[in-house]
Amino acid sequence: MKSIVVIFPYFGKLPPQYNIWRASAIRNPSVDFMFFTDAEIAPYKNIIVHKMRFEDFRIIVQKAFDFQIILDRPYKLCEYKPAYGYILKDYIKQYDFWGFGDLDLVYGDIRTFITDEVLKFKFILGWGHLSLFRNDSDTNEYFMKEENGFQKYTDAYTTRNITFFDEFDHMGCSDKWKACRPNDCWLETPFDNVSKPKQAFHFNSLTRGWQQVLFEHDGQHLYMIRIANGKIEKKESLYAHFQHRAFMKDKISNYNHFLITPTSMIDFPTHMIKFHLLFYSRKRTFRTKLAQWKDRIIWKLNLGHYK
Repeated sequence: MKSIVVIFPYFGKLPPQYNIWRASAIRNPSVDFMFFTDAEIAPYKNIIVHKMRFEDFRIIVQKAFDFQIILDRPYKLCEYKPAYGYILKDYIKQYDFWGFGDLDLVYGDIRTFITDEVLKFKFILGWGHLSLFRNDSDTNEYFMKEENGFQKYTDAYTTRNITFFDEFDHMGCSDKWKACRPNDCWLETPFDNVSKPKQAFHFNSLTRGWQQVLFEHDGQHLYMIRIANGKIEKKESLYAHFQHRAFMKDKISNYNHFLITPTSMIDFPTHMIKFHLLFYSRKRTFRTKLAQWKDRIIWKLNLGHYK
């Protein structure tokens, strides 16, 4: 089995989804998760914690480059995600694959989807919430290769602006892999990137099309759930990503079986299951409109996006 480590330089307050992230990470014992952080994160068998300040990590990043980088705040770290294999090579020598990701999500059974066949590719998934790379010099240094029409890493690393160098649809590193080295890429989408509140306050899967959904984690597997024609339908998911939902509340007492709704994470109901699923997955038109107005007001005040 190919070894995998997912890297998380993370500084500041943990997101409200952290406990479900942790519960689901622990239930993927064949994958390691490595933190560089000042947050209170307890180590576990597959959770490795390097305790440090943001300033300490910035020094590590700067040492990897022969020009003066701009890394003035933790959010700017997103630009450096494609370079983690290069920057942190001394920390990940023993792994076949390394990756990066987000903490405002929950995993399913990773190896159900990231099989040995998938791991024949060099670049997997490609999204900011989860990407995997083969741990070799060709792959780890590809972010530095210049291709016509694509962002240069030197530009991304010498501006205070967020250029989305790590994401698709911004002519960054993921777009470069997809366009220039398609045979090295596995870019399927067996995951659910959930709608932002201003798009739909209820959960819609932006990647797989289901609307008014919920997510069930049964202790190992993650399922997207919907009620269709009076019946409960499920589709297994690699992970679900809950962007711009810092208001979610964790009310779980049993992390062996829980339900994720648009506003909270709760124990999976033990009775009247269909009634509960219908209630929590209902369309939230008013809340969506409210989120849209809030977003407009914040932008007019030049305060940026809320999360």
